Parts: sequence; structure tokens; C-alpha cells
Amino acid sequence: MSISWRVCQGVVFGSVLAVCVGSTAKAQDQAGPANAQLQSQGNASATQSNVIPPAPSVDDDPNWHFTSLSYLWLPGVHGIAGAKGYESNVDVSPIDLLKHFNIGLMGSFEPQYKRWSLPVDFVWAKLSDTKAISLLPGYSVKATVKEGIFTQKVNYLVLNGKMVKVRATAGVRGWYVSENLNLTPPTPPSFSAGTSQGWADVVGGANFVVPLSPKIAVIIAGDAGGGGANVDYQVAGFANLQIKPKWGIGIGYRYLDINYRNSNSAVLDVHESGIVLTLLYKYGKQPQ
Repeated sequence: MSISWRVCQGVVFGSVLAVCVGSTAKAQDQAGPANAQLQSQGNASATQSNVIPPAPSVDDDPNWHFTSLSYLWLPGVHGIAGAKGYESNVDVSPIDLLKHFNIGLMGSFEPQYKRWSLPVDFVWAKLSDTKAISLLPGYSVKATVKEGIFTQKVNYLVLNGKMVKVRATAGVRGWYVSENLNLTPPTPPSFSAGTSQGWADVVGGANFVVPLSPKIAVIIAGDAGGGGANVDYQVAGFANLQIKPKWGIGIGYRYLDINYRNSNSAVLDVHESGIVLTLLYKYGKQPQ
């Protein structure tokens, strides 16, 4: 059984489990008020007149809502990159990225209507590393990877509780990657090999929002899948502080793993992980 097939099975199973758990929790949440209502019916009519109507649910909100998230991701990159049969280990720390200004454009935008939302996430980055070849004194090889990642998803709010909100997610993550290996000998000329490719992976997962206070919330998200790549998955989590009604700042961590190999001997088998700094903005009145 292939790795991608096992990942797809895991995604389907995890999505079904998330829906089942969320539906059960939602039913339990609805059962509590129903039981309380039955008990209140046995009381005097004067007591019934003091019942406070419940707050409007997200299903009753007829408006669209929009949220943007600008973020700065400082990842380390570790793994293997290759082109045309040539491969090199990549070992780039977050400090190396800062030193060489290899930080790209990153952000997300999410329209929301009732329980549905359509988040879009994009990343553009240039990553590189140079290593000496121990078996060939004086020789070095430089691996350069340029990548663009565009993710479009559909989210559904499975559970809208006071203690936790759970959304099931599914969508497509598109990749554009170019790799170049440059071999530098002690004397010229040098030798280089490069290629570029693009592909798309189907991913599914879930995200969780846990309010710790009226102004602080913890967000945990993850997805996994495949298609063009053998394996494509990520896990992220951060804490957001709502400094104003529409503005929030946060800090977190993101881990992204990709294992892509094609028939032209292009290889991108790396994981990228590091700290994320976020700036959140909410447009208009937000749902409760």
C-alpha cells in the first residue's frame, strides 16, 4: 500500500471522526438546554416570564464576515533537494534565512458566511544553502529552492461551543518549485543543473479555536494529503491576543512537510518549521 494512499485513508478517517465527534458534542450541547426547558415547564408561570432568550446563533447571522491574517514565518529547512539526478542535503536554520534575507511574502484571507468559510493562504519564499564536499577538497555545492504555495480550502463549523470551536477543512494546495544545484570547483568553470515544476495536492483536516479569555484564544490547525506529491502535511498553532475589537497579534509555530519526486528526477523532500508572528484584522461586525 503506497504512502499517499495511506495518507488519503487517514484524511478521510480523520474527517469522518471529526464530524462524528462534533455532531455528538453538538447534540449534547442541545440536550442540556432542552432538559432545562422541560424542568422549567413544571415551575410557576411567573418563573417562566423571567427566562432570558438565548443569544443568536451563527446560523441566524445573515451577513458575510471577513478576516485577514498577515504573518511572518521564520522557518528552518531540512531535507533533500535535487534536479536531473543530482541531489544535495539542505540544512538551513532560521538564522541563516535572516542572514541571507530569504524571507518571502505570506498571508491569508478568510470570508465567512454562517458555518461556512473559504480561507485562502499563500507563501512565496526563496531558500538556499551552500555546503562543502568532504570527498572533493575545494569543491562546494549550492542548492537553491524557490517555492510558491497557494492553498484554497472550504471550512465547515462542526462545533460552535463556548469552550471550543471545531472546523472541518478540505481543499487543494498548489505548489510551484524551482530547484538549482551549482557545483563550484577550485578553478572555473562551475557546473549547474536546475528544473522547475508545479503540482497540486488534495488535503483535508481540522482546526480548533480554544478561547482562554475574552481577549486570548489558542488556534490549532492541521491538514494532510497528497496527489502530485507523495506526502503533503502541516501542523500549526498560535496564541492570539485581541488588542482592539478588530486587531489582534499573535505568536506560534508552523511545521510543513513535503515529499515530492517526479519522473524527471526532481526531488523536494524537506520539512520547514519555525516561529510565526501574526497580525490579524477583522472586517465589520464579527459573529459571536
